[in-house]
Amino acid sequence: SSGINAEYGGFTVGIGCIPWFMMNELVATEYRGIANSIICAFNWLCSIVLLLTYDLINDALSPYTFFFYMAVVIFFLSFVLFFVPETRCKGEKSIRQQLERQASHFPPFVWIQ
Repeated sequence: SSGINAEYGGFTVGIGCIPWFMMNELVATEYRGIANSIICAFNWLCSIVLLLTYDLINDALSPYTFFFYMAVVIFFLSFVLFFVPETRCKGEKSIRQQLERQASHFPPFVWIQ
């Protein structure tokens, strides 16, 4: 239980706030209000899923529980490395064009225009 509390505390002050930083660079100004709501809801949903599934996963995979969570982190790190554009020294228009170029490689149902 104390391990979960430590993880959640570390998540909250560490990687948990990154979506809000990314939102300012990747979302157009006119959509930031709704994007902030979605990001906040998704962030809390992930926290709840973590807290509700930990005992179940720990019972099934003990002592390898954190390898499962490590695999999830590696998956999302790979997603960020391959799909989130570099935004340093770029304007909003340039970032949007890059995202649209990336989206053109996927079926239309994946990308909402």
